[in-house]
Amino acid sequence: MSKKIKKILISLSSVVLLAAILVTLAFTVFSLKTVKIDWRTSHANVTLSDQQLIDGGQFSFGSSVFFHSKKGYQEKIESLSPYLDVVNIETVFPSTFVIHLAQRQEVYAFSSSQQTLICDQNLRILRLEQDFSSTQDNAMLVQGLSFEESSYQPGQYLKIENFIDVYSSLFECNRTLSQQQALIKSIQFVQEYDQNIKETQTTAVLQLFGGQSVQIKNASYGLKYKLDMFLQVYSNLYSLIGQEIASGGVWTKEILDGCTIIVNNYYNFSEHNESECYFNIVP
Repeated sequence: MSKKIKKILISLSSVVLLAAILVTLAFTVFSLKTVKIDWRTSHANVTLSDQQLIDGGQFSFGSSVFFHSKKGYQEKIESLSPYLDVVNIETVFPSTFVIHLAQRQEVYAFSSSQQTLICDQNLRILRLEQDFSSTQDNAMLVQGLSFEESSYQPGQYLKIENFIDVYSSLFECNRTLSQQQALIKSIQFVQEYDQNIKETQTTAVLQLFGGQSVQIKNASYGLKYKLDMFLQVYSNLYSLIGQEIASGGVWTKEILDGCTIIVNNYYNFSEHNESECYFNIVP
């Protein structure tokens, strides 16, 4: 046997031996032995124990941590409770998974003729309620959107085309969910035909607990910036008391308590971007 062939055989043997060692390590040292739970939020609405959550995930203990379907585990765990949100499943070498969990928040309330669907910001249905009334510490009521009223159950996702997520945009404006709930009584989406651009656009109408109404025109465009402008205007609203109203008279607290704040974008898109918008205050 030539030296060249011997070198090739030795190289191949080394590769096979190394592969065997790696496979052995993968299924011994790196085999899944432990699964832990790490809550990132409070979880009062999830009554399952850590062990029940782990059992519900149906983990393949003993197999290599490199060959697991984490997405499959996530779906199984989240199916245990509508409120469960698996943030991620972390691999801690050599043989542990850590499930990072959060409790989904009750953000929106969608009312139908039969019941109210309480959902998180991703429209996952958390629970059903028969008699819902919007308060300053529960989900924000959403109106003006159509969806199939039957067959929905907690844990499913509400299917609404072209839904505009007001909550997430306000969150980007540094408003927490509790702050939004204390401010907004209801959100209504209205389709309006704009004569200037000859198109139908969505206006988000926010009814505030303070009595004011806010109209966010063309809400699917630059929503974060328009909501930020509304917040700035609202925080300084009562500084207008005593000043003249363009249509006549002066601003009083009573008028401002029931006024309408309108926020819109400029039409000339070549000169103005989505961060540029303007407002009007109507008695």
